[in-house]
Amino acid sequence: MPPRAVTAEMPEANYLIGHPDGKYYRLLMRCFYERSLSHITYVRTDDLVAFVQQYLPYDDATCRQHLDQMEKWGLVTLIPEQSKPANLMELRQKPRVYQASRIALRLEALRAELEQEEGAASLDPAALDLLVQRVRELADFIEQDGLHRDGAAPEAHRLWAGVYESFGAFSRRIREYLEDLPRHRPREVLDYEAFRAYRDLLIPYLQDYARRLFDRREQLRMRLRVLARSKELLATTAAVVEAQQVRADGSRPDFDRQKERFLREIDALIGYFGDQGDVDVLLERAQAWVSEITRHARRLSEQHLGGSVREQTLLDLARRFSECTSLEQAESLAQVVFAATLPLHWRGEAPPPADKDPWEAEPVTVPLYAVRRGQRPRQQPEATADRTSEALQKMLSAKAERDRAAQELAELFGDESELDLGDLTVREPRQRQLLLRLLYKALSQQGPVGVGYRNWSVTAEVKADAPLGRLSAADGTATLPHVILRLHKGGPR
Repeated sequence: MPPRAVTAEMPEANYLIGHPDGKYYRLLMRCFYERSLSHITYVRTDDLVAFVQQYLPYDDATCRQHLDQMEKWGLVTLIPEQSKPANLMELRQKPRVYQASRIALRLEALRAELEQEEGAASLDPAALDLLVQRVRELADFIEQDGLHRDGAAPEAHRLWAGVYESFGAFSRRIREYLEDLPRHRPREVLDYEAFRAYRDLLIPYLQDYARRLFDRREQLRMRLRVLARSKELLATTAAVVEAQQVRADGSRPDFDRQKERFLREIDALIGYFGDQGDVDVLLERAQAWVSEITRHARRLSEQHLGGSVREQTLLDLARRFSECTSLEQAESLAQVVFAATLPLHWRGEAPPPADKDPWEAEPVTVPLYAVRRGQRPRQQPEATADRTSEALQKMLSAKAERDRAAQELAELFGDESELDLGDLTVREPRQRQLLLRLLYKALSQQGPVGVGYRNWSVTAEVKADAPLGRLSAADGTATLPHVILRLHKGGPR
């Protein structure tokens, strides 16, 4: 069967839209679909009639009319009778056997899936980890030269199929989740407490998922560089396996089309997690939603509690006092809450201590009078000591320290003023920290960065096609991208 054109009609979907007998057609297709879940391919007309009669009045003659129409639409196929009937009456009364087409079953499966949804999209916590695991397996297979081994094509096809399946499931779930967030936000104006509960539950969950996605994004970017270098060979290998399959009509898939499809899928995965790709947009949308919910909760708080802020404050104070485990703790809290501390501008005689606890004693009035502060006597100005020599000594010490640090940095970079961080070992951990600090500043500024001495600067060049680098010292090893650091003593080049 030739491929269906984009503008061609789809008669298989006629039973889903405005047909007078649509409810009967939908029940018949649901019967075929539920039987297919139990791996029952062939369904008899008497079974179909019994299924529809559970919901609506139905008879065998009407069922046959509906099945004839569904056969014209391409929804079902009549299975030829294997045994010959004895007469015409037996032919008319004997149940027919039908088989639903795969397109019809897919349409009904989609409809059943939409019916069973709980009303709101959800994230799959394991989808992201599964995608990372499968990308790692494929990248390790490629790095071990698996694409060049004889007979490894089926394994490459299997690994890529698993990667793309996981990628599709992950991207679909997170896209549907973010698109569904505004639709299910509570009507906060009518029920402010429900909105607060929604905020307290959703915001930490979304922030945690965004943090995990941010961390996994960097891992995937490093692994996908391996796929980018070998995408042509990977697509060719997978297309060879796909082109060897035999369709039901005796044809084979076209090799060039399959290769083009695999290249498009690989580029889609790499672009999704690349710079300014869809994953960055999703992270921005998640953060924007968190900010919007937080701001909206603040506005609603001012709107709903504007006239009763004091009431809420007193309730909060009551909760804090009820959580005190001892009287001493409550007294300490009272000093802060009620400002029960010594005044600065008033003075009075403190009452004698009472035998009772202050919470049980009667209140005592203490008269206070203002503290009068007269003019303070002026002090004779003191002559400023001459600290010129001390300041000069500090400047000379700082200059000597900068010279020493610059000399150490020059020795670290060597005569060529260049360091390859692909596999480098330094003597002291502080030297590794210095190189990492210069590397991060150069990468963040995307240009030369000063080292604090004269006009010396350092630039960083990332080796895109090289494996990860290693920067080791006595206390451990830092794994980072393969970078070339260059020291420029005459200003930036």
